[in-house]
Amino acid sequence: MLVEVLLLRCGPGGVLAYRREAAPLDPGEVPDDAAARIGAGPAGQGGGLVAVLHSTSWRHRDDGTIVLTYAALPDPRPRLPATVIGDLTPARGTSPRRPSPPGVRDEQVAAHAARHLALLAVTDPVVRAVLEQFPEMGRALAPLAPSLAGQLAR
Repeated sequence: MLVEVLLLRCGPGGVLAYRREAAPLDPGEVPDDAAARIGAGPAGQGGGLVAVLHSTSWRHRDDGTIVLTYAALPDPRPRLPATVIGDLTPARGTSPRRPSPPGVRDEQVAAHAARHLALLAVTDPVVRAVLEQFPEMGRALAPLAPSLAGQLAR
């Protein structure tokens, strides 16, 4: 199993961007702990703790590897290069009974992770409270929050 962490940040003008880090799950390691380790980066290289870490998706690679994806923010190493999420269109399967898309780009996984955090900002008071500490990120995620019929818990 491979654990990947998409470290989200706001680029110039509030544009969402991400940096991807990934590593295998160590023997006996819990995926949440692996994601925290991977997201913090190497000790002594400007790494730090992220405020939000949330599992957002998984996928199967052709070589048999399962990739478990976590979204994290803020990026504890903001000086490293990041990729702008230019296309927020989600990847889609080819039918209702075949949900896995035929090909998934890193940008689509990052867009899905951002949408997931946008939903949590509306439905999870803990995530919402953390995002209040990072207002630029909260503003960047807000347009991605779903418009659902009915009322979401606050």
